[in-house]
Amino acid sequence: MDIQVQKLNCDKCGNIHEIELDFDLLTENQKKGIEPILNNFICPDIYLMYKVLGFAFDTRVNSLKPDIPKKQQEHVLATFKHQWGESDFDKKIERYIKLDLVYIGITEEYYELLQPIISSYCCGYFYPAMTSAGALGERILNRLVIKLRDYFKSSKHYKKIYRKDSFDQWELPTNILKDWGVISNEVANLFLKLKQYRNDSIHYNEGYDFEHNSHDAIKTLAKVIDLQFNYISRTDLFWVFDAPGEILLRTDKVDIPFVKEFVLPHCALIGPYCEPMATPPVKTKEYPLKPFTDEKFIELRKNKDKKKN
Repeated sequence: MDIQVQKLNCDKCGNIHEIELDFDLLTENQKKGIEPILNNFICPDIYLMYKVLGFAFDTRVNSLKPDIPKKQQEHVLATFKHQWGESDFDKKIERYIKLDLVYIGITEEYYELLQPIISSYCCGYFYPAMTSAGALGERILNRLVIKLRDYFKSSKHYKKIYRKDSFDQWELPTNILKDWGVISNEVANLFLKLKQYRNDSIHYNEGYDFEHNSHDAIKTLAKVIDLQFNYISRTDLFWVFDAPGEILLRTDKVDIPFVKEFVLPHCALIGPYCEPMATPPVKTKEYPLKPFTDEKFIELRKNKDKKKN
């Protein structure tokens, strides 16, 4: 490595920044000064926030509520009829409405994997719906532990789990995630409730009511996903529509392991006057300097259009 220190006169804060660069990674044109080296430099003294750009979104069930005009329901019904078939369609929609699942969440795999479980239940395939709900719950539990465990190497739990590729005894990972502050007590209890549904459905149980219990198992799974990944439910992590139409990550939560692994990949840094979908997102010339607050940033964000005019 050929590490050299470059000085930059910053036009954002007025200070001089010293930046370490590995010249072995530069192109020949960058070394000759033909191409810029620091195009992607972001001044560390300006106050930026992470804006959520990726959403998993489904509010279709709200279009099927009794107070919604039938014309507005037609498109949603036609979509489900094409997907599920016309046979016993009224019962399928009745089950879908009974589940009553609405979300606007982090763009992770769980929402996509939840959809065929919902479809199985709505189409009357209660056993696969129930066993799949348990399987997805276990997958979520495993993924949380495996993606986050290296952030907790000093934890007393780390030596129990660092070599494991999966966990089929739910109590251990559930308690560990709770101790690490990754999941709440409520989510931990829901995981254990879902585990019981999983066990009851897999092991022989005379006269087991798969229709009723598959509904409850899916609702329990959906509640886990909602409390852990739904933007609306995670006001501890996000400013949800405080700036109109936008979800912003709370600045004091940026370094939380769950946020680093599951949230930041779906965000972009913005200044208060940036256009919502600007590419690159840091687009304007005016930025507040630190120290600053999220609340002040949001006020600037709310009034950015007035400033333009």
